[in-house]
Formats: sequence, C-alpha cells, structure tokens
Amino acid sequence: MLIFMMGKRPRFCFVFLLKEIIKTRKLIEVTSLFLLLSIGHQSFGQENENDSTVFKALPLAYYTPETRIAFEAFAFYSYYSRGSRRKSNVRLFAAYTQNRQYLLTIPWQIYTKVDRFFLNGSLDYRMFPEYFYGLGNDTREENRALYEFSALTLVSKSYIKLENDTYFGLAIQGQHLVPDFPENEVLFDEVGQEIGENGYSYLSFGPSFMWDRRDHILSPSTGSYLEFTPMFGLGTADQRPITFGLALLDFRDYWKIGENTTWANQFVAQFSLGTVPYRVLPMLGGPLLHRGYYQGRFRDNQLLLLQSEIRQHVIGRFGFVVFGSVGRVYPDIRTEIFNELHPAAGAGIRVRVSKNDRTNVRFDYSITPDSSGFYIYFAESF
Repeated sequence: MLIFMMGKRPRFCFVFLLKEIIKTRKLIEVTSLFLLLSIGHQSFGQENENDSTVFKALPLAYYTPETRIAFEAFAFYSYYSRGSRRKSNVRLFAAYTQNRQYLLTIPWQIYTKVDRFFLNGSLDYRMFPEYFYGLGNDTREENRALYEFSALTLVSKSYIKLENDTYFGLAIQGQHLVPDFPENEVLFDEVGQEIGENGYSYLSFGPSFMWDRRDHILSPSTGSYLEFTPMFGLGTADQRPITFGLALLDFRDYWKIGENTTWANQFVAQFSLGTVPYRVLPMLGGPLLHRGYYQGRFRDNQLLLLQSEIRQHVIGRFGFVVFGSVGRVYPDIRTEIFNELHPAAGAGIRVRVSKNDRTNVRFDYSITPDSSGFYIYFAESF
C-alpha cells in the first residue's frame, strides 16, 4: 500500500490539484504505477478466464520526503471457493525505504465452501516514524511529537454463517509495540503523557456479529454491510497491567443510481473504556477513515464518522470518484455530538487490477480546512 501525505494548506480548485501533482514528483509516481500495472499484467499476472482466479505480483517504487526512495513488493491472489457467491482474496505488501523503514502487511478475506465460514484478518509488522498529536479535537500542529516504533499487530475475525447473509463469530486483536527513543527521555513531553508511550502489549477478544449483502468484498456496487464487535482487552503498558474495552459499529450501504454509477455510504462509531494504549484509541485520518487528515491526527475515547462517495465507471478499467466525510472524536458520551466537526472532501481515479476482478488501485486527493492528502492505495476505502 502506498500513502502520500502532501502539504498543509488546502487548495480548493481541481486545476491547482493537477498543478501540484505535476510540479512535484507525484506525476512520475503515478505514471510509474500505471506502467508497473501494465507490466505486471503482462509479465507477472496469471488469470484463469474459466473460474476468474487472479494472481498479480508487482514491483513498485515511490518517493516521499519522509521515506526518500521506497521499494515495495505487492502480491494479490483472488479466487472463488466451491459454491461461494463471494470472491476470496489474500494480499501481501512488503516495503523498504532509503531511511531504513520496514513494512510488511498480509491481509486476507476468505470465504470457504458455500460461504459456510468467513475468515477476515491481517498480520502487520512495521518499523516506522509517526507523528503523535495528543488527544482531543483541538490539538495543535506545532505541538506534535515525532517518534519511531516497531509493532507487530494481529487482527482476526472468524465467522460461521447462520442464515440469510448473517454471520456470527469470534474477534481477536493483539499488538506488541516497542518505541525507539533514548532511555530516560519523555517521549510525548509536548503533548502530555499517554498510556503505553514506553511500550505495550495486549490481547483483546470478543463476539462479532456481521450481516453482509455486498456483491463484492473489495469493490462493492450494491448491497449493505453491518458489523458490531465488542471486545475485552488485557495486557501490560509501561510495565503495568491494563484492562480495557473496545466496541465497533460499522454500517455501509451501496446504491446503484445508474448502469455504471454507485452511491456508497459508511457510518462508523468506535468506543473505548478503561486503560487503553494511545495507539489503540479510536482515531481519524489516513487512507480509510477520513482521507485528507494525517492518520491519528485526532484520537480520543470515542469516534463518530460519516463518509459518502460517488463511484463512476468510465471505460475499460478506468473510473473516477468524488467523496466527502465528516467526523470527530469524543472524550466521553456526554460530549455535544455536533461541536468541532472535522470535514473533508476530494476526488480520485480508479484503475482495475484485472479484467477478471473489479478490485481497483485508487488515486485519491482530499482536502480539509487545515491539511491535504494524496493517496495511492489498493482497494476502496470502504
């Protein structure tokens, strides 16, 4: 997955967006990715036209000021299990940068025979720098703290089908994080001490309910999706025992408003309670939730987010989207819901990875009142 965060001042005209892309290295990066997709299709891709099995393996390269030159290996395998109505997939992203940063992510979404079981999860290891802004909606840009860490994260949700696209299962989530900073130094001295700043490990688990009527996992055009997952976590943070609770409510709906047009909507609510490590708290930003904001720009005990997107297929493998979102974080449930809302809006281009699979690589640019973001990412944000 490739993510580019650009300048801090938004430009509200699409012409300025194109100029911004052209006058920086982004045009080279976008062109290179298009070429690599083409090469990958011809040299590295394997497709079975009878059962729509797709395998892609692509070498990619990109540049950002934070990473300098970065190289990434990407692999994608999708297939239908016997009697399944939905396509399964397994992906791999492995990156190394000139600044000696590492990232390895393996996500999977697997339906077994006749959709009896659904396995959804990811394994992620990274050594990466990150900005921490503190908690709340009024954090200041100049007080952010840059720190480095290594983290191993496992997310797993295993479901059994009940009936009528309804699934019930067990969710497991765990993370081991080790910060990299000099001994006896206060990591977040400008933004206050937070739980887990000296490292933490935890394991959480709980039931998960899912109702899924989407026609495609990674690029849906019709149907609805609902997930509710409450979890209980325990572990250690800053060499002390911790316990906490987490809950996720995720509702998505997809409407066909034309032969080649889809209106997609998502509402997300996240809640936490107890001694929650700072990187486990609900947060806004990044390529999935609230594009345009730095990932983790706003985080706190609770989160509400609404995002909407118009997806238009144009011709062949190409399409475009326009999207908008609004959300905020909350210290507790007594906080006024509609105060200090954070809006974002943007547009993007879509390129399908295969003629036998409508999963896209997306090129998105989003603007907010105080920042902007350019993203190259695999699959839709929701």
